[in-house]
Amino acid sequence: MTPTLWLSCHVDYACRHSGVCCRAGWPLPVETHVVPPIDAAVRDGRVTTIDGAHVWLMESAEAPVGMAGVLRQGGGGCVFHQPRPGDRPDGADGSASSPRHCVVHARLGSEALPSTCRHFPRVCLIDDRGVRVSLSHACPTAAAMLVDHVGPVEIVSGPPAVPGLPVPEGLDVRGALPPRLTDRVLMDLESLTAWEAHLVDILAGPSTWSAPVDLARDAVRVAVDRLAAWRPSRGPLTGVVRALGSAAGAPARGMASPPPAADLAWQAWTRAASACQPPWAPEPLPRAIELSDGRWVAPVWHDAAPVVRRYLAARAFGAWIAWQSDAAYGLVAWLDIASGVLRAECARAAGAAQRVLDRPLLIEAVGQADRLLVHYADLAQLRPGREAGGY
Repeated sequence: MTPTLWLSCHVDYACRHSGVCCRAGWPLPVETHVVPPIDAAVRDGRVTTIDGAHVWLMESAEAPVGMAGVLRQGGGGCVFHQPRPGDRPDGADGSASSPRHCVVHARLGSEALPSTCRHFPRVCLIDDRGVRVSLSHACPTAAAMLVDHVGPVEIVSGPPAVPGLPVPEGLDVRGALPPRLTDRVLMDLESLTAWEAHLVDILAGPSTWSAPVDLARDAVRVAVDRLAAWRPSRGPLTGVVRALGSAAGAPARGMASPPPAADLAWQAWTRAASACQPPWAPEPLPRAIELSDGRWVAPVWHDAAPVVRRYLAARAFGAWIAWQSDAAYGLVAWLDIASGVLRAECARAAGAAQRVLDRPLLIEAVGQADRLLVHYADLAQLRPGREAGGY
């Protein structure tokens, strides 16, 4: 069996039918091989669309080989996203916010779903070590698991990413060279594993999970500076990673204090938004975002530190950017962007609600942050390196 690793705050994930993915308006591609069983179920009445029509598949000129088209949209989402039996929608077209579920999933099982539906919100990295499963917090179930988790986060073994699929879809780099450490040196997979575990420990591990976010930011930068200075003549890289230990838990002497988090947040959000292509782009930040941050977020930002740290650990674990840029300065700059985007979305959510940042607003903010970073932003335009200097 393919080894599958998760973060401990996500390992028990299961779909709770929040329907965010069904209502997102995203094109949902359908593989050719899943069309016949769904067609048969629609014809014999086991599965119905929200408007009663038998047409559920829309052809797409852009569909690649193996794709039959995309799921038709209707009633505020996918036509198979309907009120559960016994629930009455408020509107005639079923577009209200009453509890709904996917009738294909309910009647035919998850195996009958298109691959996109089966995988969301899983973000998988497949390499020669196995599978690493992170979650997109655009799914409110995943976001709630992150926010509500108590205690530190660790990397743990877990079930297959997608039930019934030994190897999921995702960034598949099996057989590829390992990520770069710097522009002159490659890592090895053993060292990459140790470095990833060290990052998660710095960000949300047993000794640091409740400490201020800025301390984590400093500690990560100290660690990456030491790691990037490695040369093969100094012995195995794995030993260097493991020797970082608690030495990376404190800022280096003489390190300049970082600029205020809020100042960096707007820059990070703007950079991430500039890597999006309409219509898949976020709403611009409100003009009063700084006032909202100062009134509703800054006073309680320290209290939110465990959630922010867990969020950064989730974006560091199985990070595609480590393979697409590098596993040192590129990965750290990616975490800087993620931290800033989350702060900006916290200010947006709190400002819109006109109240201090709390659990529901944190769930909303981490969801919006991942909608931007995981789903909308083009990572090719967010390939930061040492020269990027963070934000």
